[in-house]
Order: sequence, then C-alpha cells, then structure tokens
Amino acid sequence: MRWLGAAVLAAASTGYVSSRSGEPANLSAAKTAAVAYYDSGAYEREIAAVAVEAEKFLARRAVRATPGERLAIVYDIDETVLSNYPHIKSQDFGYVPAVWNAWVDRAAAPAITPMRDLVLRSLELGYTVFYITGRTEPTERAPTAHNLVREGLGDYERLIMKPEGAPGTAAVRKAEQRAAIEAEGYTIVASLGDQWSDLTGGAMERGFKLPNPFYEIP
Repeated sequence: MRWLGAAVLAAASTGYVSSRSGEPANLSAAKTAAVAYYDSGAYEREIAAVAVEAEKFLARRAVRATPGERLAIVYDIDETVLSNYPHIKSQDFGYVPAVWNAWVDRAAAPAITPMRDLVLRSLELGYTVFYITGRTEPTERAPTAHNLVREGLGDYERLIMKPEGAPGTAAVRKAEQRAAIEAEGYTIVASLGDQWSDLTGGAMERGFKLPNPFYEIP
C-alpha cells in the first residue's frame, strides 16, 4: 500500500494516472525485443542447443534400432530448417498473403545452419527424413522443393504439405500426417518444429521445440 500511495502521488504530480493491470505488452516493445533477440545471436544459439540435444537423442536411438526397423524423423520447414526472418522483418512482423506468396516463389529463404547440420546428420545415422509443413499445395510445392534443394536440404523421402483450403488446425492436421507415416511402417523417432502444433497429438517418440518469438500457429 505504501508503494501504491507513492505511485498515485507521483502520477498526480505529473497530471495523469495510468494502470497497467491487465494491459498486454506494448506491440512496439515486443517487436524491438524480437529484433534484439535475433540480432544478438541468442536466437541461433538456442536453436543450436536444441539441435545438439536432438542429435544426441537420435544417435542413441539409432544404436537401439531393431532389425528391419524403419526409423524416421519429421521436420517442420518454416523457422525450423528455413528462415523467413528477412521477409518477416521487411514486413515489420506483419502478414500480407500476396507478399508472403511472392517471398515463397523466390525460394530465397536461407537455411538455419544448426538445423541443416542436424538434417544431414540424421541422414548419416540412417533416418528417413520427412518434411511436414503448413505451406499449401499445389501453389507452394515447387518453390518450396526448390528452396530446400538450393539450401542443401533436398535429400528427403517426402514433402507433406497442407492441401489448399483444408479445414482444421495445424496441430490436428500434422498429427494425422505423422500417424499416416507410421501406418506405412515407419517409426517416427522425433519431430522438430518451432510451434507447439508441430509436436502435439502423438505419433512420435519425442518432440523438440525450437524458439520462435515471431508468430504462433495453433
């Protein structure tokens, strides 16, 4: 109460009173913090730390594979193996469908280096790689496949995309797509993504969550 009284007196002396009870974080401050997080290198360091833990887990699990077991790993694409940060920043963290489509068509998203290294390492360990993405088909399939090849990520079993106009959440759709892979006889040892919706719904032995302060997809 003594702090509250002092705050009210201070506010009265300046001619205004402000309460932050229930007020969300300021959008400008949130954008500034996201840029600082990226520019400081903390973002990539945290991704690298997750990649290291995932590699250790995959190596241990590969050793324990049973004869004939078909080990698979699932990667999301955006902000998991490819970075859209140049586009995101240029749009001031906004989303304009036509501008996004033009960015995808350019196939210019750079690989996230620690994750590209992990993809290549998982192939060395004998895993079959699947990509499950929220990018839509048919319109985004060709440029996405080209972008993956361009960034050294073209060695995979299947690129699984969102059918144009498909209903439901990403979490439900991706869980169903993983279950379909396992129904083919694969064991999905791990799924990696920047969204919790990449990791919910089962059909995997373990999920690895990468940081993403830029957007959220349910």
